[in-house]
Amino acid sequence: MGFSYRFRMDFGAGTMEYRFGYDAPTEPRRSAQALLAAATIHPGFRESNSLMLHRFGVDPAYSAWRATIPGEHGRIAVRMSQRNPTPLFGVGLIDEIPDEAIIAAARRRSSSAAQPRGRVSRVEGGRIGRFGWKAQTATVEEFVVSAAANEMGLDVPGRRQAGDPRLLDVASDGLDMNRSECEALVDFVRELPPPILSTPADPKKAASVKEGERIFRSIGCAGCHLPKLGDVEGLYSDLLLHDMGADLADSSGYAVFGASTIQVKAPASGGEVSETQEREWRTPPLWGLRDSAPYLHDGRAPTIAQAVMFHGGQGTASAERFARLTTRRRRQIEAFLSALTAPKERTDE
Repeated sequence: MGFSYRFRMDFGAGTMEYRFGYDAPTEPRRSAQALLAAATIHPGFRESNSLMLHRFGVDPAYSAWRATIPGEHGRIAVRMSQRNPTPLFGVGLIDEIPDEAIIAAARRRSSSAAQPRGRVSRVEGGRIGRFGWKAQTATVEEFVVSAAANEMGLDVPGRRQAGDPRLLDVASDGLDMNRSECEALVDFVRELPPPILSTPADPKKAASVKEGERIFRSIGCAGCHLPKLGDVEGLYSDLLLHDMGADLADSSGYAVFGASTIQVKAPASGGEVSETQEREWRTPPLWGLRDSAPYLHDGRAPTIAQAVMFHGGQGTASAERFARLTTRRRRQIEAFLSALTAPKERTDE
């Protein structure tokens, strides 16, 4: 079997991640040798197929040891990657979109032969993934609890943080958040309001936004960024996986834990778990786009225009059409996308 291990680190200005990637040979003997090699790089592999590498450790030699991790280790490569956090507004509505609506989006036919076709992400139990850059998570509950563990490094029910690889016998005494606290956090996130379309008061600017939306559709962007999915208006996503080209390729693995991780039980709904390819990404919802810069999974695009131009693979044709537009028309598209804003702050009466 192949494996991909990711190690998160927080460098302050940005969150970086080491990842192990390995494609196992067909011979079981060599596969076992590879697993042993992984254990020599990180002793934690002796007890688990997945674990975290934290920025700090109590062992005085930890920092020096960690510095030796990046690079080639036989057939195992350790690289660095970065993840831009996904906005949370409106995730409760995304959670309520029927599976049938997402499946229908994957099956829809278009009059355009060049219409990009996405695929449904299937996770444990055959459920449909709809959250995360790789659509690797099926529900808001799993998404929030995993984020508490992955991004914040908290010990929560079902997500045990891996310890210092130099001190494998040292473990945390208990949970940082118990089940009721996790449920309260999930309820809070689920109720966050959705983003809005902020139409300018100035008639000329409002007309520019409207024209920008028309051009957005005409160059094919709405083929993946569906304005409506199920009963959710203004989402601008099909929640499907699309090939975005080699330049945006990145590891399919994400967020790993120690050996005592409790697997989330999923309903037996049929179907198989699909392995997300490195070139594939979930179509990110565009609502709230103006207030979620920098853009793309690793934040490489500081502006909306740059984010569009980075589109490859199935997004190439639309990106090329965008590039051929006049400056005025490109700015109209940007005006429309900039009108997709985060919810207005609520004030207590």
